[in-house]
Amino acid sequence: MTPRRLLRTAAVAAGVIAYLALGAVPAAAHVEVAGARPNGDGTTTLTFAFDHSCDDSPTTELVVALPEGATATGTVEPDGWSAAVAGDRVTFTGPGLETAEVGVTTRIVAQAGDTLHFPVLQRCADGNSLDWIDRTADSDYPAPRLIATNAVLETPPEATVAPPPAAGGVTPPEAGGATLGQALTVLVVFVAAAAVAGFVVARRTT
Repeated sequence: MTPRRLLRTAAVAAGVIAYLALGAVPAAAHVEVAGARPNGDGTTTLTFAFDHSCDDSPTTELVVALPEGATATGTVEPDGWSAAVAGDRVTFTGPGLETAEVGVTTRIVAQAGDTLHFPVLQRCADGNSLDWIDRTADSDYPAPRLIATNAVLETPPEATVAPPPAAGGVTPPEAGGATLGQALTVLVVFVAAAAVAGFVVARRTT
């Protein structure tokens, strides 16, 4: 066998092995946060999506657990589904679906850059379930996660604004207190009165 034919045979064999290896690995499909839409009123609507169910059995229920600092204020359900909020849990139920998206409108109090985890239980018509609860990103069943940004966080209350300093950097006095100019005027008057009194006394003693 010539070197060229040997190289061609090796390349074909490598391609077949790669094809078989790819076919043996299941496609990565998780329940995940597919979107985070700020609503302009301090709330953010999070979209949770799934694109598969339990083998051949469709999904009939999705339970989303909210992390500390997140509060549900509303839901968005697929047609024919309903939702219920109980504490930090939002439960969506309805006729079986292979793929779908659900929405949870939330108020999120956190620091920008925080990683928020939303564990999800996916239950199917045949009684089986998938628990997307692991906090490790490379896990087989990772919990949906969101990196908090200023855009999705609840707007903090406006801070109390201190009065601006007076010209020259001098802080304005409190109401009822004497200003620096008033104090100087009193001092000048006192010095002048003292000088006049001294002059009168001096003339009387001469």
